[in-house]
Amino acid sequence: MQLLIKLGAVVDRTVSWRIVVQPLLSPAFRALAAVVLAASFLLAPGKTGPDLCPLHRLTGLPCPGCGVTRGLMHFSHGEWPEALGANPWVLVLWPALAALALAVVVPTSQLARFEAFIARHEPWPSRVVRVLFVAFFAFGLLRLGYFAATGAWFP
Repeated sequence: MQLLIKLGAVVDRTVSWRIVVQPLLSPAFRALAAVVLAASFLLAPGKTGPDLCPLHRLTGLPCPGCGVTRGLMHFSHGEWPEALGANPWVLVLWPALAALALAVVVPTSQLARFEAFIARHEPWPSRVVRVLFVAFFAFGLLRLGYFAATGAWFP
């Protein structure tokens, strides 16, 4: 229990809106989001794609993000069951990616207003980021445990 309390304190200090999300609003990252989203529509989803995960390549076990690339392509093509099967986090990541891609055309003054809105409502935005952060890694641990225990191969 003490370990969980200490881990919670570390997450509280290091995971916040300003540290995790705000850098994603940079022009370079918004442009990258637009390219990734466009690619997810242009590339045909398949059963497998390039294995981008070092953990999966070394062990055959999935990390929390394994399947996101495939899931984004399936989601963009309207193949929602396949997208969820690849990685259920596409339900969070695809809309976030779409919002960042659309933000490419948003004027800087509007982004500044959005950031001021977030700052006025702290600590709630940081709490949401923390919950998503912990849920993402808890999902990864559960999935890793499942595949390790069953000996099943993650595609």
